Amino acid sequence: MFTIHIRLNKMKKIILALLLNTICYSQSATITYNFKILEDKKLLESPYIGKIFSEQIKAAKFLEFKLVFSDTISKFENIQTMGMGEQNISSVLMASRCVKPKFIYNDTLYHNNQEGVFTENKYLIASPLNKNWVLTNETKKIDNYTCYKATSEYIVINGKGEFHHPVIAWFCPELPYSFGPAGYGGLPGLILELQEWNNVFGAIKIEFKPLDEPIVLPTKGIKIADQDYQNKVGEAFMKEFDRN
Repeated sequence: MFTIHIRLNKMKKIILALLLNTICYSQSATITYNFKILEDKKLLESPYIGKIFSEQIKAAKFLEFKLVFSDTISKFENIQTMGMGEQNISSVLMASRCVKPKFIYNDTLYHNNQEGVFTENKYLIASPLNKNWVLTNETKKIDNYTCYKATSEYIVINGKGEFHHPVIAWFCPELPYSFGPAGYGGLPGLILELQEWNNVFGAIKIEFKPLDEPIVLPTKGIKIADQDYQNKVGEAFMKEFDRN
């Protein structure tokens, strides 16, 4: 495995070093991530979703995801659901927000909408890659790699309002690839761990090798910006709520 070893103390120095020592990489890789859902006392005690949330926590351990990338393109998808019932598979995948494969190409995130939201239309959601990261000097070791903490947030808009959820990424400058799990990237290093609210994706295997097949971006569906799609989901939710 080819790595770059950097011995710097401050985050600004690391970023500067990466910018000043840009190397033309033409390398492909496959990273396997496990998945877990952190316990939330408020959600577990909820009379409405407590049981569902508890089942999702248990089922999450059966999920594995795969990130493959080459040069300027990546694909992230679920690869394992063994040992889970069909209902649990659907529930925990929806909780992961990675029901459909997510692609990053030239700083744009692409993915199709999940079934059941708009059964009559298939959308191709395309939005700028979230690069609103706050970099910190906080570090921790992940499998002998020194990783740095970066924070951001994702926004969910539905019929009940607008919700901001925290995102924490641990990225490794020794692995100078700006990709990561669940459609996140844009950092000066590969994301080895990502926490999105209660969801945690953690790298368990890194392989630098030629890809089995080229990454092909999705093309089917009505192309729509992420915010416009979120608005449609919100409108559909309100219509269903009013109907009932």
